[in-house]
Amino acid sequence: MTGPLSSSSHQEQLRSKLRVFHDLLQTSPYTEGAGSVGVTMPVDCTNDNKIEKNASEENRQDDVKQALESVQVALSALGVLPPQQTTDNSSSSRSNDVWKRNIPFHLYQSPQNTTSLTTLLPLKHLPPHAKIYRTFSDDANDHHALVEVWTPSLSDGGNDDVHSRPLQGNLSSKLVEYTRGAMGVRRPFRPGGMTMNDMEEYESMSLVQEEDSTREGVEQFLSEEAVTRAREGLIKSSKLGWEDGTLITAPPGVSFDVGLSYEDVFVVEDGEVVTRRGGDGGSESNGMVDDAEGGGGAVGGGPESLTLPGKAHFATSVPASTMFDKSYFDDDSLFGESSVGSSSDEDDDEGSLENSAGDESVARRQVVDVTNEKMASLSLNDSSTVDEVDLLLSEINDTLQSPIDQSRKSMESAAPVIHPPINVEKSNTDNNKSPSVRKSWAVTEYIPITTNSDFHTLLPNPALTFPFELDDFQKQAVLRLERSECVFLAAHTSAGKTVCAEYAIALAMKHCTRAIYTSPIKALSNQKYRDFRNKFGDDVGLITGDMQIGADGSCLVMTTEILRSMLYRGADLIRDIEWVIFDEVHYINDSERGVVWEEVIIMLPDYVNLIFLSATTPNTIEFSEWIGRTKRKPVHVIRTNYRPVPLSHNLWAGLKLHKLMEGREGFNPKGYAEAAKALLPLSVRAAQDDKAKGVKGKAAPPTIKPSSKPGSQQGSKQDWLSLARYLEREGLMPTVVFSFSKKKCEEIANMLRSLDLNTAAERSLVQSFTIQTVARLSPVDSNLPQVIATCEMVKRGIGVHHGGLLPILKEMVEILFSRNLIKILFATETFAMGVNMPARSVVFNSIRKHDGVQFRELQPGEYTQMAGRAGRRGLDKVGTVIICCFGSVPPDQVVLRNMLTGSSTKLQSQFRLTYTMILNLLRVEDMSVEGMIKRSFSEFATQRALTTNDYPKLLTRGTKTLSKLDEEFKSDSDSRIGAEDIEEYYFACKDVLSWNNNLISYLLSSGGTGGAGGTGGGALVTGRILLVTSSRKQHGYVRAPAIVLRAPLASTSKSGATSPGTTVICMVLLPEGFTLSDDDSQSRDLKLGDLNYVGKSYDRNFVIHEIEVSHIFLVSSLKAKIDSKVFFQESSKKGPGLSLSSPFAGAKSIKSRQDDDPFAGMVARGKKAPVQSKPTGLSQEAQLVDEAMSHLIKTEAVEKNTGVELLDLRDCAKNMHQGNQEMEFRHSFDALERATALAREFQSHYHPNLEKHYTTVDRKETLRSRVMALRHLLSNESLQLFPDYLQRKSLLQKLGYIDENDTVCLKGRVACEVNTCESLIVTEMVFEGMLSELEPTEIVALLSALLFQEKSDEELDSELPQRLVSSCERMRGIAVYLGEKQKECGLPVDPLEYAATSLKMGLIHVVYEWACGVPFSSICELTDVQEGSIVRCITRLDELCREVRNCARVVGNPTLYRKMEAASEAIKRDIVFASSLYVA
Repeated sequence: MTGPLSSSSHQEQLRSKLRVFHDLLQTSPYTEGAGSVGVTMPVDCTNDNKIEKNASEENRQDDVKQALESVQVALSALGVLPPQQTTDNSSSSRSNDVWKRNIPFHLYQSPQNTTSLTTLLPLKHLPPHAKIYRTFSDDANDHHALVEVWTPSLSDGGNDDVHSRPLQGNLSSKLVEYTRGAMGVRRPFRPGGMTMNDMEEYESMSLVQEEDSTREGVEQFLSEEAVTRAREGLIKSSKLGWEDGTLITAPPGVSFDVGLSYEDVFVVEDGEVVTRRGGDGGSESNGMVDDAEGGGGAVGGGPESLTLPGKAHFATSVPASTMFDKSYFDDDSLFGESSVGSSSDEDDDEGSLENSAGDESVARRQVVDVTNEKMASLSLNDSSTVDEVDLLLSEINDTLQSPIDQSRKSMESAAPVIHPPINVEKSNTDNNKSPSVRKSWAVTEYIPITTNSDFHTLLPNPALTFPFELDDFQKQAVLRLERSECVFLAAHTSAGKTVCAEYAIALAMKHCTRAIYTSPIKALSNQKYRDFRNKFGDDVGLITGDMQIGADGSCLVMTTEILRSMLYRGADLIRDIEWVIFDEVHYINDSERGVVWEEVIIMLPDYVNLIFLSATTPNTIEFSEWIGRTKRKPVHVIRTNYRPVPLSHNLWAGLKLHKLMEGREGFNPKGYAEAAKALLPLSVRAAQDDKAKGVKGKAAPPTIKPSSKPGSQQGSKQDWLSLARYLEREGLMPTVVFSFSKKKCEEIANMLRSLDLNTAAERSLVQSFTIQTVARLSPVDSNLPQVIATCEMVKRGIGVHHGGLLPILKEMVEILFSRNLIKILFATETFAMGVNMPARSVVFNSIRKHDGVQFRELQPGEYTQMAGRAGRRGLDKVGTVIICCFGSVPPDQVVLRNMLTGSSTKLQSQFRLTYTMILNLLRVEDMSVEGMIKRSFSEFATQRALTTNDYPKLLTRGTKTLSKLDEEFKSDSDSRIGAEDIEEYYFACKDVLSWNNNLISYLLSSGGTGGAGGTGGGALVTGRILLVTSSRKQHGYVRAPAIVLRAPLASTSKSGATSPGTTVICMVLLPEGFTLSDDDSQSRDLKLGDLNYVGKSYDRNFVIHEIEVSHIFLVSSLKAKIDSKVFFQESSKKGPGLSLSSPFAGAKSIKSRQDDDPFAGMVARGKKAPVQSKPTGLSQEAQLVDEAMSHLIKTEAVEKNTGVELLDLRDCAKNMHQGNQEMEFRHSFDALERATALAREFQSHYHPNLEKHYTTVDRKETLRSRVMALRHLLSNESLQLFPDYLQRKSLLQKLGYIDENDTVCLKGRVACEVNTCESLIVTEMVFEGMLSELEPTEIVALLSALLFQEKSDEELDSELPQRLVSSCERMRGIAVYLGEKQKECGLPVDPLEYAATSLKMGLIHVVYEWACGVPFSSICELTDVQEGSIVRCITRLDELCREVRNCARVVGNPTLYRKMEAASEAIKRDIVFASSLYVA
């Protein structure tokens, strides 16, 4: 204590008065608790004179005044206040000056950004790598005790900035960093931080004191008082700590009413402290509560949220097990910027885990964490480092064993079981351990609903009510929609999936948002528009390629292509979307348009909720997993095999039905046999009946072979009339007859002209409706043959529905059929795609169809889709399905059984890259082309395998380890005297090993000397001396001499195929100085003849090893004569045990059994025993070992001096090949000779400690190659379509669509406007000025070649204008040119085939005449293409004209813009653009 004290008497007077002041503070009623602030007396004041404690009250008040004056004097003496006069007159002025005095600068200086040397941490949560500074408990088993640990041992050496690094994993650091910044971190729980003296004292502490914390003289960083206060702070909230001075401020943005308490981080249960993990579940509003709302609130996530005083606990009807927090899945990100360092627990997805398994997984994760820290502090000189690196290499090798195939195999083999829900992680009070938490994006947990009242209780105010009782799966879907959750509903056709879509639309209207309903075909869009408009009124809109109705409605019906265009353009209505409904999702399997579904799902914003309606598919869970993983939100899968109306499957044979299967019953072979018998001629059936009864008669007539006439299997007119009358008689109408040919539908319908199925009243209704429909057409169009024939046909209750029908006639047929005015309808497969037209029965004309490539039988999914139209809910008890058998034999029984009982078609990705997609994605910033590929369904299995196998975690570990190994290798350069070129030598040896491996593998596979698995033409014959390198093998060695004991053996697979062997048994000379370690007890127990036996001779060691062919460094021309059976016995490798695969593995060969003669030691009577040679002191076995060792040692000496002579492998390959193969083999051997000579030029080749240095480099470079492989797998280069993307991008750069910086140029912007056809061809035509030179009528005729898809006559009519004909040839030339450019860029495109598939000239003349004003009836005579196909082409042509008009606007060509408007007006007339019956 220093200060300007005048004299010793003055000091005594000061101490006496301070003592009085101290006693007054202890006894005064208004100063209770003052001692707790830490006021203490100086040590040398304890012997001063004492003041009487019984003084009067008046004297006590005087003493207080004197004590205050003395305190001021003391402060002056301590240097806080300047010396002043102590008179009574100046007492009050001095008191005022005290509080007016400026506070010293160092008391309020800003905290410095430094890190504390030590911090407090509970012993139970102490990391394995943490360094303890000191403990505060004598009981080593007290896991609740606090310990003081060195802070640097908890970090990974990264950035220690408090504001940029995450908090440490203990409450002490969290509280201090939040409350006091860096100053508080350095000295926790000290109000006021550090003074300047403390700073100087702290900075003077060296790093030696950190490592040797027990050395005397080192000031303890935390006193006992500070530790006590720290423990008090751990169990206090922030508010209490602030009030008593433990904490001086609150965390940023946090209210003291909420605070951060000990219970917020640690939960005490049954005497055990369990860490509470934040963010695992809970609602999205789990943040801090604002002060304005009052004190308290729910803190943290979890199912059991903390409830603070003064706040009502948030109540919700959603069960805790079904509440999801987006942060719960943050570590599962596939597409984040930091995916390399992320981890995933998705390896739990493939099976259920018990508690014990969960404990093991937790232990494994802890081991991985410890390994991560150990990897950061590797040392090449430490023996444990070698094991660490080898362990890491082993883990990487295991994960690189075709992980994608393993993941896909596990997905395919996994049964479609119901996955358990995503449970929020809780504390396991029984075992005090964290239970295993499974994460699955596809959730199949059902909300428990036992009675109908439960449903109404959970949904008291529904957005939409239905006039019927909902099925269970519909209730589940409605409840999920009320919670704004994504739903995948898979159910049979006509099961009622539309209920889910209608409820979502009602929710959108209730919430004043939008719902988008997408469909795969335009016909379904029109029908749904009519249905929704009838249900929801005028707030429903329709957007198609040629019309927009009610675009501002809450519900918009559109095709998926329209929605994709809106997403690429960034339409404003996307911001208002709450629900998007994908109907008929199984249409994603379509090879042409399936990619559109994936694009839309990927590009939709995250806030949009998705609903998927699909038929039953076997991989619904996998598809939902992809959706959830892509959109980062769970998808609730609701599947049901329930069919409201069961189906009865029958064969029509012999004018009657034969039941094959009904409901859930199995296949009925008896019904099939009866049908097959009914198809036989009467005489054959009678003969079979007589034979079965045992009646002898005339010989049975010969069996009639099945007729092969073209129409015999399709049925005659009489066959169809009989079937139609049967259906009418049995009450099985209305009926849908599926025929897979447009022409056949027309033919069968014409066969029934004599049949009238409608009553007089029904005919009147039909006639009235047809008159109204035809009235929409012009007088000329109303007399079209197709219009007249269709109107006449529907009056008799017969209809036709296929793509060749005019759109307005098709809609007329659909409406009449829905009103039960058409009794039998002949339709193609498109009628079953989503059009909700159920019937009483369904008839299949045939079960064979043409899929565009070949004829084949129907797949189970296709059959189920069409057969599901049978059975009207509420009207029919059973839906009847009939398969017609008009031939002499029914379809094959195996085919029928598979079609009826087989699994549905799996959802498969049809994702592919298009030029329009690439250009559109290059224009936007939210997503890249690589991101689109990575998110596609085709890459789902690959990306999931990458995260499941912890590739990012392994890559991080490998990168850190490799960096450390490189640093250690550079630092140890002084120890490699004479081996400075060891790295260059290593790579040279790798070349030698590679060439040898290729040559020897070729010799073994080419059948040299004994075929596959032989000696390779004598190269690996027994006794051949080799040089082998296997540095990281047990007892590693480099260019060590070895003698072949057994040539490679051929292996036979289960299929019987023989493959050459890849290993050879050798006797290898170990390096000098090798000693067998004491830990290697296994090698000591072996004997000569066993594999891995280690022996000794001539003071050198050898080992019997199995060497990979890839480890052979050199095949010498030397051979040694040895008895290989002495050194290696085949049974020693296989072991004494017998296996089921080779029960005679341990049996001896015939020769061996002959050698083991049981009478070998006996002498025949009358014979003399042979004379035994005298022993030489060594056994015969030892002599053979010495001879072999002499060869090896001699070879080693020769290699170190002049080099061992190579065996000419070209001689071994004689008569194995000829021509190019022989030339390539010779070239490879020449390269081997050059590589061997190069390796021998390095001085490291002759270094005595070569093995040590070589192993170091080998381990380092092997790890480098594994890290590069991991980095490749995690990069975009591993994507399946990435090479295709690079090739297409290269083409776009060559053509000028994008520049070298991937910026979209003017041509690219023009190509983005074209979506209906090949955008590159249209863009080239625009920039070459072809379209500007033509008239509008010629332009539309030319563009029709890009849209027409059917096969027809490709020859151009001579009546066309010459300018149009020449333009067609120029367009064909552009297509060929683009095909050639694509081929040059590496794309598998044939230029002529590309031009032929992109351009079809069949309707150029027809469209030209139509644009010129020719009536539709006249243009139909110009081609044999059906009317419906013509209308569809012209309709799409109008959309293409609008796209080309936009191209002209982008380019700035007003002439072309006006011509395209005129062209569009020229084709928009009459029947082609007649208004839809659904819309009007």
